[in-house]
Amino acid sequence: MRAIFFVAIVLGTGLLICCTPRVQSGAPTPPVAAQGGEEIRISRGPCFGFCPVYTLAVTPAGRVDFNGERHTAVLGQRAHSVGRRTYKEVRRALAPLRPETGSETEFACKVAVSDMSRVTLEWIAADGTRTALNYDMGCRDPEGSAIMRTVEEQLRKLEVEEWAAQKTWPGDTRG
Repeated sequence: MRAIFFVAIVLGTGLLICCTPRVQSGAPTPPVAAQGGEEIRISRGPCFGFCPVYTLAVTPAGRVDFNGERHTAVLGQRAHSVGRRTYKEVRRALAPLRPETGSETEFACKVAVSDMSRVTLEWIAADGTRTALNYDMGCRDPEGSAIMRTVEEQLRKLEVEEWAAQKTWPGDTRG
């Protein structure tokens, strides 16, 4: 009887540890600090239509956490690993877009279409310092179009392009 009780305690504890969700707060998680890099986040907000709304984060270890909020092929949270090498490739590709450490910058667009999604790129340092670039997807400047192409390439590298794809679910409303 004691052996069954002991096994149940051990298995139950293991299950609780394995199923504990990752903290999604604005502060960096301890693994990021231990990995010696910045967590990179890409989020896309709503538009006046059926634009995908999602947030994803990739850690220096290559763990990708995706949360499809609205109008995405995958709703809810998904996670997988793409490895450190892919993280480094994404970091390198986004480096030219990164504002000064600790600042939040709006991309200055000269020609824009209204009512489009906003994309936010964030770099969260191990000490919690947040650096961000906000970009309006309605931007039709050549530089703005280049930003969007770069972001789309990173979604493919992070293997979330299919999750983030636009999908209208029954009963969905605009915005």
